[in-house]
Amino acid sequence: MSDDPTQTPTSDDPTQTARPETSLDARPEPSRGVAPIKAEYLLNPTPVVETVSSAALNNLDDDAAEGRDARDARDRGGDGGSNKRRKTGKKERGQNKHREFPRLQEATRVCRSWELAGMCDRADCRFAHGWQEYFASKLPDLHHEPAGVLVGYAPFVQLGARDVGGDDVVGKTIDLATTCPVYKDLGFCTLGWRCRFLGGHVRRVEDEAADSPTRVGHWELLGRPSASDAGDADIGNGKWKNDETNWVEHRVLSLLRSGKYDFPFSRMYLARIEPDKPFTLGQRAARAAKPAPAAEVAEEDAMNAEEAATSGRGVVDGEAEAIDVPFRPEEKRRLNWEGGLYLAPLTTTGNLPFRRLCATYGATITCCEMSLAQPVVSGADKEWALVRRHRSEGMFGIQLAGGYANRMVPAAEVIAKQIGDGVDFVDVNLGCPIDLVFNQGAGSALMDSPGRLGKLLVGMNRALGEIPLTVKFRTGVAAGKPNAHKLIPRFATEWGASAMTLHGRSRQQRYSKLADWAYIKQCCTTLRETLADAGLPPVPMFGNGDCFSAQGYYEEKEGAGVDGVMVARGALIKPWIFTEIAERREWDISATERLDGIRKFAEFGLSHWGSDTVGINTTRRFLCEALSFQHRYIPLGLLERLPGKLNERPPAYQGRNELETLLASPYAGDWVKISEMFLGPTDESFAFVPKHKSNAYGGEEAQG
Repeated sequence: MSDDPTQTPTSDDPTQTARPETSLDARPEPSRGVAPIKAEYLLNPTPVVETVSSAALNNLDDDAAEGRDARDARDRGGDGGSNKRRKTGKKERGQNKHREFPRLQEATRVCRSWELAGMCDRADCRFAHGWQEYFASKLPDLHHEPAGVLVGYAPFVQLGARDVGGDDVVGKTIDLATTCPVYKDLGFCTLGWRCRFLGGHVRRVEDEAADSPTRVGHWELLGRPSASDAGDADIGNGKWKNDETNWVEHRVLSLLRSGKYDFPFSRMYLARIEPDKPFTLGQRAARAAKPAPAAEVAEEDAMNAEEAATSGRGVVDGEAEAIDVPFRPEEKRRLNWEGGLYLAPLTTTGNLPFRRLCATYGATITCCEMSLAQPVVSGADKEWALVRRHRSEGMFGIQLAGGYANRMVPAAEVIAKQIGDGVDFVDVNLGCPIDLVFNQGAGSALMDSPGRLGKLLVGMNRALGEIPLTVKFRTGVAAGKPNAHKLIPRFATEWGASAMTLHGRSRQQRYSKLADWAYIKQCCTTLRETLADAGLPPVPMFGNGDCFSAQGYYEEKEGAGVDGVMVARGALIKPWIFTEIAERREWDISATERLDGIRKFAEFGLSHWGSDTVGINTTRRFLCEALSFQHRYIPLGLLERLPGKLNERPPAYQGRNELETLLASPYAGDWVKISEMFLGPTDESFAFVPKHKSNAYGGEEAQG
């Protein structure tokens, strides 16, 4: 190591890598696409997000990240399987396509059966059956104060002192001065003794008792969930558990995985439109069908043979149904979206805690992350977890993606049967541009296949019953060749769309150019004229693209004549945009107000993912994902021109205080440090690799 005291030490740990020193000298000349920040806040230029990857900024080994298999196929791009050596010396762009986030477990794990019922029938159970053994290795409580004072200088959160519970094996891990976010939210803690904020919901009693679900030594657990919140017996359609709904019974998931779930409508509908193709959702059922010659196998047939998570037989018997009765709009529940503030479905970042945060800022229409039809009909736990809805979400929809009726219609049918009471609408993704989805005939690829699209939408509409079907689509596939205006009349009169959202870019453009609001206006006029000519009731139409301020929202809404504007990237960068829109003002939000929003996200994450070690690290991961967008926000008080623009990049700048500067950091290590303010120190094995090497600029392809 160099003896030069002026040399900044480096580390392989991104959370320990210091940011480069900057100065007020050498102010850069303004250039196109750069935000106009006031001179007094500008710093000497340093590598910023459009010229260097966050992996480089944090001294990460990107080649190692590329060499691992992705847990989620949507984190992979079209070249995910390439083994070619990469050229060096070029700027690193695009995505870290093979990110892995290991599931961090506790040193001693307690048997779940024993924890809930006080007994375990398995003679070979490898988990602990006593709390004394568990607490001997349990990490101490984290200290959390929901009302802790937030300030603009380090340490940014002013907290009181810890209050250790005692010298016994349990008491020495407890902080009686902490507050459990889950207990505060629900009145009980779903993790019980395993909670890392345990001191917030236990009390010391005089008499000592044997280990039980509610007693360990001299300590008693406070707050017990109701019968519906405690187990799985009462979950199902319309049931609420832990302030969330759209829970699916394990019995149903098991039937889906084994291919034994009954799809009577889908089977008969698909037999009508595709009489030569068997209705198959599993591997064994696909084998029963006579294979076509290799040279003649179509993409749709290939998808029929795709292996499910757990294969099984999918052919069921049943009576025929009349499926050719003309569709009547009055059969659907009406969508009252007048004045609605619509948060777009956003992959990875549009999780339940983020939607809940946006709801506190004023969002009134929310939609879950894009769910793929194939995993839904295969009973994949992770896909069904995406459709969970929080009680604060007033108008809630599920977005489905898939390219063929033989997956999308069964997905709609099982959603309507199992969780229909918790769903206000189902949205079909016709905008996703990424190769992985497009090459399977889904997303924006459907816009060039109206015949296949029509069969898919009509079948889904009927399978959903009274649940409205909506569509989100782009201007078209190729730049300069829009075809949305040709599809809109059919959406409204033939295929039964109850609402539409048009993203003003083509698939080829992705996010490289500004949204075409003039074309959105043309399409809106087409819809209004079509409905008037057909004598049909109004159908809500929203526009989408580049909304980043209250001023922009109302200019776009009134200029295009749409019913509203769906907010996507603008909400990722500034979730409080819904407050701005509702109050028709530009909010120069302070750094401490922004940090309070981050604290709320952390609390909402713990309520959703859990307050144990696993839940804390999951919350930390998704908080860092959120900060990978929120750091792009430029405070209004620093700008020479208002309002800010979505596609303007900031030059190097300092905030009005230390916290504002920290919140603007493009360094993943700083995002982890921010998470530690509310989630405690990171585990030694925790590492966050940003999804987008360019720190989210232009990397939102999977959002449609």
